[in-house]
Amino acid sequence: MVPRTVAEIMSRNVRSVQRGTPLLDAVKEMHLHNIGALVITEQGRPVGIFSERDLLKRVVATGLDPRGATVDQAMTGKLISVPPEETFASLCEKMHVGNFRHLPVIDGEKLTGMVSVRDVLAVVSREGLGSVPLQRERRGKARKAKKPGKAAKKSRR
Repeated sequence: MVPRTVAEIMSRNVRSVQRGTPLLDAVKEMHLHNIGALVITEQGRPVGIFSERDLLKRVVATGLDPRGATVDQAMTGKLISVPPEETFASLCEKMHVGNFRHLPVIDGEKLTGMVSVRDVLAVVSREGLGSVPLQRERRGKARKAKKPGKAAKKSRR
């Protein structure tokens, strides 16, 4: 059955780090738990998110030294989140339009979960919501349609 709300698919064991955490420690935390994003908190309240994309764009691409920087320097400070009662369809639309791979789930001011593209794809796969065509054209080469009524020419040799 397709889930009705975000609460039905979200991960409840959300990893977070405090503002001011050394960037390298945050990256190690992500690696240790095999996750793509951390919620950044201040006095227990979510204030940002740090993702693999942030690591690439704000650290690697700019040459920021992760040994001397803090997570504050690379996180996305404008936190976009969803409430646990948000519908699955609305979540998918929000992730697609905003190009988000991870969205914190916040109930009031309390962090209650995280939902990722991986969670959405698990639903799509489990429920058979996606379909794959049986015959696919070769990449880069479109097949030519045969003209009706004309037989293929045979070579004489």
